[in-house]
Amino acid sequence: MRHTESDLRALLDERGHHPAGREPSVSLDAIVRRGRRIHRGRRVRRALGAGGALAAAVTLVFTLPVIRQEAPPASMTAGPPADMAEVVRAPELPATYQVKLGAKEFTMPRIHAEQFSTVGVHRTITFTPVSRSTGFTVVCADPRAWVVTITDTRSGEPSGTSGRCGKGGGPHHDELSAPADWLKRPQTLEVWVFPSDAPISKVMKSTVGCEPRGCDEDDQAGALSRPEVLERLSAEVGEQPGGWAVGVYDAPRKE
Repeated sequence: MRHTESDLRALLDERGHHPAGREPSVSLDAIVRRGRRIHRGRRVRRALGAGGALAAAVTLVFTLPVIRQEAPPASMTAGPPADMAEVVRAPELPATYQVKLGAKEFTMPRIHAEQFSTVGVHRTITFTPVSRSTGFTVVCADPRAWVVTITDTRSGEPSGTSGRCGKGGGPHHDELSAPADWLKRPQTLEVWVFPSDAPISKVMKSTVGCEPRGCDEDDQAGALSRPEVLERLSAEVGEQPGGWAVGVYDAPRKE
């Protein structure tokens, strides 16, 4: 049952006087003012409670993205991206490299090796040569994978090889082809490995063109020597599982 303020005033006026006829110890106006303060206080507390819940919800919305951003980017984690469940290991590298220059034949030991579990991206191999006769070999879990190797030459123009991984071979330096500073600092070898079904013909048509008869194996291998084809093909393929390894071989320095 609800009472209005006028009802309350009438009731208090009737019963509020002291039995001895004196004025009540608490005036009617004071009681009304107190009741109004209590009512306002309850409204404020209810408003604060609702506001607190809203503030908590807003904080949650903005906190979740910040927490997620604290996770390290994929580029900083070791190994292949998290969605690559399959890890394919590369076959073993040969221990030596056979060199045949005309009538001259000799064997070079391996001085450096690196293994990778993904293809489709560019890799830079850094090593320190011990002579001007340096050779390179790339082996792949899929022998039909495409491989491109690029290294500096004495002329200043980069040179290398491109083709199917299983066909073997790789660039080889000698006294005539090695850069003048070959033994003065660490050197690098650029390597690209692509899956066997990489859409090379598709990329060629949009970059360097393709003959009406189509792009055969030799045409595709030749196109892989073009930087614009390599970059576009890498973007098209993306990084994906694929094991391979590269070895650097060198002859002992002659005193």
